Amino acid sequence: MTALDGIERLEAPGLWRPAADAQRQDVYVAIGEAELVLQDRAGAPLTHWSLPALIRLNPGTMPASYAPSTASGEQLDIEEPEMSEALDRVIDAVEKGRRKPGRIRRLTVGLVSGFAVGSLLMWLPGALRDHAANVMPGPARVEIGERMLAEITLLTGPPCGTILGSEALATLKDRVLPTTPARLTVLRDLPVPALALPGGLIVLSDAPLVERDDPDVTAGHVLTAALGARDRPPLDRFLGGLGALELGRLLASGEVGDGAITAHVEALLLADPPQPDEVILRPAFAATGLAWAPYAEAASLELGTPPTSPPLPALDDLAWQSLRGICDG
Repeated sequence: MTALDGIERLEAPGLWRPAADAQRQDVYVAIGEAELVLQDRAGAPLTHWSLPALIRLNPGTMPASYAPSTASGEQLDIEEPEMSEALDRVIDAVEKGRRKPGRIRRLTVGLVSGFAVGSLLMWLPGALRDHAANVMPGPARVEIGERMLAEITLLTGPPCGTILGSEALATLKDRVLPTTPARLTVLRDLPVPALALPGGLIVLSDAPLVERDDPDVTAGHVLTAALGARDRPPLDRFLGGLGALELGRLLASGEVGDGAITAHVEALLLADPPQPDEVILRPAFAATGLAWAPYAEAASLELGTPPTSPPLPALDDLAWQSLRGICDG
């Protein structure tokens, strides 16, 4: 049994405030596999919240109030008890996962006790990385990704966000990654076009938005980052930079030191993000219905033969212009 058993498609009305100074509006709330979807009365999605990152603002009080993170100005009020009980179950399950690393500790002790010191020096780091990647729960991955994002924002400033821009960003996610529980966010002056972090987080720079008036280029960066994360998961890249002592600490206590997060973020920002081979990229673009040429030209890749019937743009002009202004709020 999991916290989502029996509530995967539960829906209820609610009141949503998209920003601290914004007016509340009526929405419909639906629970998906890994996200909370807020829709308008016509059924169009307004925003997506990550379930593992969800917080309750007023425990024990009704109507129940929720936020997508501690730093967000968004707020969702729900009066229906069944929906609030379901969301509280998810929050409780996430907290229990963070507080109970005992199973990981026991498994680590079992590994260490079976080998001599000489063998450990050669074998342990790689085995611990594989083991940590296999047993780390989803909420812990999300937490590491959020900590990396917070470290990046010390250099770039907070994530960009306007009501229309955030709606356009959600539309772009559904267009490019319709079946992937990813979360997109935009930062000013990120030194790389797009960066995948643990927990399904994809960070976009505002540079492709302002420098190239073409939604297909930005969509291509999103898809490329997602494919790179599938080929080499961001958590694996992070664990690959940890030493044996840090890995042992992670497995024994479930904790990651701030220094490890800072060092990894600095390395990410200085290195080129993973770039899948064109033999992987081009079929993925075709399967998603994205134009290849605009992204290929921006990334200095082979243009190839243009299709006889060009695909539709990743976003219509209104949504694209809203997304381009997401950092103007």
